[in-house]
Amino acid sequence: MRGFVFICLLFVLSQCRQSEPELAPKIAQLIGTWQLVGPDSTYAVTLTFALDTDNPPHDITSFKASGKSAVNEYNLNLFAAIDGMMLADQLGSTKLAGSPTAMQFEQTYFTNLKATVRYELPTANQLLIYHGGSLPHLLTFKRIN
Repeated sequence: MRGFVFICLLFVLSQCRQSEPELAPKIAQLIGTWQLVGPDSTYAVTLTFALDTDNPPHDITSFKASGKSAVNEYNLNLFAAIDGMMLADQLGSTKLAGSPTAMQFEQTYFTNLKATVRYELPTANQLLIYHGGSLPHLLTFKRIN
């Protein structure tokens, strides 16, 4: 009888373990490094998505994003949902100086990235990020890794 109770207890405990949340395939496609190709690709701007392991995915998936802009390296938190919603938070960057043109480009890019509202993945190698910043309200990236 004791053995039976022990086996039942083990079974109940094994059923209570929370399973790891699964990452939706659409969200998983974001992971990797992307290069800006539009609206202006004068500088080799990159954006890298890495899953935020401190905040497991549920309805919204949290990413630790980082990259290189015209002059400075940057990092931010990006939150994505399967329906295409995307929000940015806490953008920080190094503080190196560059040419006035490069600095203006970078400032515009950062402003637009912070204003992110949606994303689309038309193909596995193309990422569109819609934002509320300056026209054309769209940043286009190609996958490089």
